[in-house]
Amino acid sequence: MASPRPEPEGFRIRPATEEDLDEIFEIERLSFPVPWRREFFEGELRQAFRYHQVIESRDPGRPRLAGYLFAIDLPEEFHVNKIATHPSRRHEGFGRRLLSEALEHARRRGAHTMILEVRVSNAPAIRFYNSFGFLEIHRRRHYYQDGEDAIVLGRPLLDLPSERG
Repeated sequence: MASPRPEPEGFRIRPATEEDLDEIFEIERLSFPVPWRREFFEGELRQAFRYHQVIESRDPGRPRLAGYLFAIDLPEEFHVNKIATHPSRRHEGFGRRLLSEALEHARRRGAHTMILEVRVSNAPAIRFYNSFGFLEIHRRRHYYQDGEDAIVLGRPLLDLPSERG
């Protein structure tokens, strides 16, 4: 399960808004080889059964948004579509905090499973998800626009201890 790490200080997690889209898109552009278009994020904010959170940092002189998580929030399944941390804020616990919060939300809502896709080449992300108990379910061949395969990772949510202790 998640290894103990210091919590980031001076932050708050809140729902993403249209006012956040410029910063969300900048993080996206800096984080992914084939980023989502801004219009995708705009559409996600308007869709039903969506969970979209940002983590806002209170550090002067640093990016206001440290990261974001966008997911589909269905009654029995929680599907993480995107999670990213600003490159200048990585390894500070912000991604871990966002995913922990999403796990708690999904568990409270009664979801049975959390799933996500990750590039086969993204070893740091795979290690990150494995530290939360995600395991490979299967692979999606040529899933990404550039032809790279995705590993589908899943984690059961019912009857498991909370990530927060």
